[in-house]
Amino acid sequence: MKLPLPDWQYERRNGGRPVVLLPGWATDARIFDGLNLPGDVIRPCGLLTGEIDSLAEFLMKQGCAPVLLLGWSLGGFAAAQFASRHPALVERVVLVGIRRRYPAGQIEEMRQVLREDRARCLAGFYRQCFLPAQREDYRRFRATLEPAYLAECSDAELLQGLEYLETVALEPDDLPPGVAIVHGARDVIAPVIETRRLAGDAGAILHVLPGAGHAAFLAEEFLSLCLER
Repeated sequence: MKLPLPDWQYERRNGGRPVVLLPGWATDARIFDGLNLPGDVIRPCGLLTGEIDSLAEFLMKQGCAPVLLLGWSLGGFAAAQFASRHPALVERVVLVGIRRRYPAGQIEEMRQVLREDRARCLAGFYRQCFLPAQREDYRRFRATLEPAYLAECSDAELLQGLEYLETVALEPDDLPPGVAIVHGARDVIAPVIETRRLAGDAGAILHVLPGAGHAAFLAEEFLSLCLER
């Protein structure tokens, strides 16, 4: 059974081009709070579990397009799909921690662990998002967001997100023009070698951050390197 498409929240700050924050699996837009974005922000209400076509109607009603899409991990797949389907609504796309696809066996293993021991599954996944590179980011996450996610993420949302990751893929032709791809050199969830090949095949801009893991958007140089023009 498919869950409803996400609702959206527009957080007005200092105006300018809005940034749409698209989080990864088992997280919501609070994962981006450490970014300290200066301008307006649009975020989904709750977890992303797949496609985000409902964003198009929201942007048209708000009259705020074109926007910058910032998609991390699962949110990167959703961002690329949205930009392909609604190019007039998108000015620029930044994808973080993406890969071409997740192996079906890896997703099935995650699904089984989730069903057997939800807390262990999520705690292990969150650890991989940060370690071994981003130890201070991981300490902050464990003290703040991890307890909230363990309490709030529903099995239905998590399983639907895995179903989406099992079926979605990114090929060079799927990447929007002018896309910037950001990747942590020490990412253990999405190997950087795979992303190098994808970016090379697509002729896309790739920024590899040496001291970052999967959550590379929290790296100190991310904002100046990828969001400011």
